[in-house]
Amino acid sequence: MNDEQFKRILFRERNSRKESEELLEVKSLELWELNQSLELKVKERTEELEKTLVDLKASSQAKSDFLSNMSHEIRTPINAILGFLEVMSNSIYEKEHFDRYLAIMSSSGKNLLQIINDILDISKIQSGKFTISIISVDMKTKLEHLISLFGNNAAEENITLEVKFSDDFPSFLLVDDTRVLQIVSNFISNAIKFTEQNGKVNVKVDYSIDTNNLLIEVVDNGIGIEESAQESIFKAFEQEDSGTTRNYGGTGLGLFISVALISLMNGKIIFRSKKGEGSCFGFNIPVRTSHEAENQGEQSIKPKEEYQKRMLIVEDNKTNIMLLEIILEDINVEYDVVFNGVEAINAVIEGDYGLVLMDNQMPIMGGTEATKNIREFNKEIAIVALSANVMQDEQAEFIQSGMNSTLAKPIDVDKLIQVLNEYL
Repeated sequence: MNDEQFKRILFRERNSRKESEELLEVKSLELWELNQSLELKVKERTEELEKTLVDLKASSQAKSDFLSNMSHEIRTPINAILGFLEVMSNSIYEKEHFDRYLAIMSSSGKNLLQIINDILDISKIQSGKFTISIISVDMKTKLEHLISLFGNNAAEENITLEVKFSDDFPSFLLVDDTRVLQIVSNFISNAIKFTEQNGKVNVKVDYSIDTNNLLIEVVDNGIGIEESAQESIFKAFEQEDSGTTRNYGGTGLGLFISVALISLMNGKIIFRSKKGEGSCFGFNIPVRTSHEAENQGEQSIKPKEEYQKRMLIVEDNKTNIMLLEIILEDINVEYDVVFNGVEAINAVIEGDYGLVLMDNQMPIMGGTEATKNIREFNKEIAIVALSANVMQDEQAEFIQSGMNSTLAKPIDVDKLIQVLNEYL
């Protein structure tokens, strides 16, 4: 190897080493940048996880507080019902207080049912199964009646409750009156609850023909709400603070449900409050006017003077059977009772009935399965569910099984009579 060859080899080796060093430098830089990126991502992810854990802890605490509060709210009316039943079963209690005790028990039962309805509403809202039903209705009369129902509550606390309608408020509106009344009821109830004695609660009702908007506001001069807590009161499991729950009661569901209903009706919530000066809760929703009402007011349904056919009751709960017997005997309905689906099938085969009042959850065979079996040999007999399963998908399942319609427990006597009048 001569010098020239040696120099060329040395030059190539130097170039190769330089390229390797440069490549190593590049790779080192890339590795450093990758490491920095990973560290940043780890930091961000750690912060996200920490925030998630904090949120989960807060959510868990809120739900724990909610369940504790819910237990209290449910037990309170149950305690009143059972307590006064105990008093009334005592032979030495004062008979002149009978009506008062019954009124307290009735009110407690309604409070308990409202709590259950709120829980069901939450479930329907979260599952996307909540629907709005638009009808033509005299909304002014409906609202006046609702507000009058709160008159006694307000008077007991020396609270002035007033309502003012705009001068040109329409006779009839196309609206879901049930849900509007549910929202207004919640707002008024809260206003009275959080207003001190000698306070005021004003309800403002307005309708704009130009924008086709219904505006309702409930304004009080009560305790108001801290600014820091104003966002949380609209969440499903939260109230302003634990002191609010202890001092005033309530489940903390009403406002969440109200906001969801307003949203479903394409409306907007109205809210303003200042601690110590009172609050305003309201909403506006798009509503069109109508020329006449589809329902001319709620009237008690009268039973027929005589029913031509016999009814079959399919029910396994003795208390429910006893209640039905009292109602039916008072309106002269003839009936038989069986205790499960299998007995119902045999009774329909052997007997001549115009109507089957069918419970769903029973031993041996439930109502939907029994109905499917009955429909294989009898398409004509009327079958109506009488069940505590009141969710929309459960009601749909009853109809799909072959039932004609449904009634919910607790029993609404007017609705029961309506069914009897239609099928017997």
